[in-house]
Amino acid sequence: MAEKDTIEEIIEQLRQLKDPRVAGRTDHNLLDILVLALCAVMSGAQGWDDIEDWGHAREGWLRRYLKLRNGIPGHDTIRRVSLRWPVSTPAA
Repeated sequence: MAEKDTIEEIIEQLRQLKDPRVAGRTDHNLLDILVLALCAVMSGAQGWDDIEDWGHAREGWLRRYLKLRNGIPGHDTIRRVSLRWPVSTPAA
Protein backbone atom coordinates (compact mmCIF):
# COMPACT_ATOMS: atom_id res chain seq x y z
CA MET A 1 0.00 0.00 0.00
CA ALA A 2 1.37 3.42 -0.91
CA GLU A 3 2.15 6.05 1.74
CA LYS A 4 -0.78 8.23 0.66
CA ASP A 5 -3.22 5.33 0.81
CA THR A 6 -1.97 4.35 4.27
CA ILE A 7 -2.25 7.80 5.85
CA GLU A 8 -5.61 8.41 4.21
CA GLU A 9 -6.91 5.11 5.62
CA ILE A 10 -5.66 6.05 9.11
CA ILE A 11 -7.34 9.45 8.81
CA GLU A 12 -10.60 7.88 7.63
CA GLN A 13 -10.65 5.52 10.62
CA LEU A 14 -9.82 8.26 13.15
CA ARG A 15 -12.40 10.61 11.58
CA GLN A 16 -15.12 8.24 12.86
CA LEU A 17 -14.24 8.98 16.49
CA LYS A 18 -16.47 11.40 18.34
CA ASP A 19 -14.77 14.46 19.87
CA PRO A 20 -15.68 14.60 23.59
CA ARG A 21 -14.52 18.21 23.93
CA VAL A 22 -16.84 21.23 24.07
CA ALA A 23 -17.59 22.38 20.52
CA GLY A 24 -16.33 25.87 19.74
CA ARG A 25 -13.84 25.89 22.61
CA THR A 26 -10.93 24.18 20.91
CA ASP A 27 -7.98 25.56 18.98
CA HIS A 28 -7.06 22.31 17.24
CA ASN A 29 -9.15 19.65 15.50
CA LEU A 30 -9.20 16.35 17.34
CA LEU A 31 -8.33 14.55 14.11
CA ASP A 32 -5.20 16.69 13.70
CA ILE A 33 -4.02 15.90 17.24
CA LEU A 34 -4.67 12.17 16.93
CA VAL A 35 -3.01 11.79 13.53
CA LEU A 36 -0.02 13.84 14.67
CA ALA A 37 0.39 11.79 17.85
CA LEU A 38 -0.06 8.44 16.11
CA CYS A 39 2.38 9.22 13.30
CA ALA A 40 4.94 10.68 15.70
CA VAL A 41 4.81 7.69 18.06
CA MET A 42 5.02 5.28 15.12
CA SER A 43 8.14 7.21 14.07
CA GLY A 44 9.78 6.86 17.48
CA ALA A 45 8.52 9.84 19.50
CA GLN A 46 8.60 8.96 23.18
CA GLY A 47 6.87 11.85 24.91
CA TRP A 48 4.70 14.91 24.50
CA ASP A 49 7.65 17.16 23.59
CA ASP A 50 8.86 14.61 21.03
CA ILE A 51 5.41 14.52 19.42
CA GLU A 52 5.30 18.32 19.15
CA ASP A 53 8.87 18.45 17.80
CA TRP A 54 8.09 15.73 15.25
CA GLY A 55 5.06 17.74 14.12
CA HIS A 56 7.07 20.92 13.62
CA ALA A 57 9.74 19.02 11.69
CA ARG A 58 7.12 17.48 9.37
CA GLU A 59 4.51 20.22 9.28
CA GLY A 60 4.66 20.51 5.49
CA TRP A 61 3.94 16.80 5.09
CA LEU A 62 1.14 16.89 7.70
CA ARG A 63 -0.52 19.83 5.94
CA ARG A 64 -0.98 17.66 2.86
CA TYR A 65 -3.52 15.64 4.87
CA LEU A 66 -4.67 17.76 7.84
CA LYS A 67 -6.18 21.22 8.34
CA LEU A 68 -3.87 22.31 11.19
CA ARG A 69 -5.95 25.49 11.43
CA ASN A 70 -3.79 26.86 14.26
CA GLY A 71 -0.56 25.11 13.37
CA ILE A 72 1.01 22.25 15.29
CA PRO A 73 -0.57 21.81 18.73
CA GLY A 74 1.74 22.31 21.68
CA HIS A 75 2.89 19.46 23.89
CA ASP A 76 0.48 20.51 26.68
CA THR A 77 -2.50 20.33 24.30
CA ILE A 78 -1.39 16.94 22.98
CA ARG A 79 -1.01 15.68 26.56
CA ARG A 80 -4.39 17.02 27.73
CA VAL A 81 -6.27 15.52 24.78
CA SER A 82 -4.45 12.20 25.09
CA LEU A 83 -5.07 11.88 28.82
CA ARG A 84 -8.78 12.59 28.66
CA TRP A 85 -9.55 10.59 25.53
CA PRO A 86 -12.12 7.82 26.16
CA VAL A 87 -11.12 4.30 25.17
CA SER A 88 -13.13 4.41 21.92
CA THR A 89 -16.49 5.61 20.74
CA PRO A 90 -17.00 5.39 16.98
CA ALA A 91 -19.52 7.89 15.65
CA ALA A 92 -22.87 6.40 14.70
